[in-house]
Parts: sequence; C-alpha cells; structure tokens
Amino acid sequence: MNNQKGVSAVTIIVVVIIFCAVIGGAFLLLNDEKAKTRDAKRMSDMARLQAAFELLYNNSSSYAPAAQSGCDKVGMLASQCDLQTYIPTISQIKDPGKYQYQITGVPDDSSYAVTFHLEKSYDNFSAGKHVLSEDGIK
Repeated sequence: MNNQKGVSAVTIIVVVIIFCAVIGGAFLLLNDEKAKTRDAKRMSDMARLQAAFELLYNNSSSYAPAAQSGCDKVGMLASQCDLQTYIPTISQIKDPGKYQYQITGVPDDSSYAVTFHLEKSYDNFSAGKHVLSEDGIK
C-alpha cells in the first residue's frame, strides 16, 4: 500500500493557475480603474477650461484675448492659451495619459474649440474624441 503524505504536482499546478488567474483579474480591474481616474481628471480639466473661457467672455465679450499670447494656431496646446487670470496654473493643465488637449478652433470673438480624448465611457460621454466649445462638451 502506498501511504505517501504530501502535495502532488497536479495540486500545485492547479493552485498556481488559480493564483495567476486571480492576480490577472486584479491587474485588469486596477488598469480599468486607472483609466477611469484619468478620464475624471480630463473632465475636471475641461470644466476648468470652460469656466475660464466663459469668465473671459463675460469680461471682454470675446474669446479672442485667449489667443493673443498663445493658442493662436490649430494644433497648439490648450495650456498655451492666455487664461492665467482665470487659471493661474494653466501651464500645468495637461492630459494625464498619452493624449493632448489641442486647440481645434482658435479662440475668436464668438467661439473656441479644444479637443480631448476619453479612454472609457464617462457619465453620458462615450470613449473617444470629444470637443469642448462655447456650446459645452460634445
């Protein structure tokens, strides 16, 4: 009769596979939460930019002053807009991931446009490219 005590190789392999599956699932969940956090930061940044543009418009009846010493060309970064009066840390407003907040409509008398990306669906917004303008986020 064979009365060996101990753990078989098959048991060890099964335990290792289960452990790896749990760790992999946790990693995927953590990665998803990081993307949601970056998207929350993006939406917060867009709210700050929108408020700054609206305050500028209320004070000067135009969005154009934002382009006087920065963001005067399509493709420039939103952090280059002249909005320091309303956002003293404007130069620090940057996408927290691999994207950029780009000017896609140079601020003029009646409009502006800033493009940004969401990695995941956020509130009523789908993942992908969005534009902040005088009409809000679309």
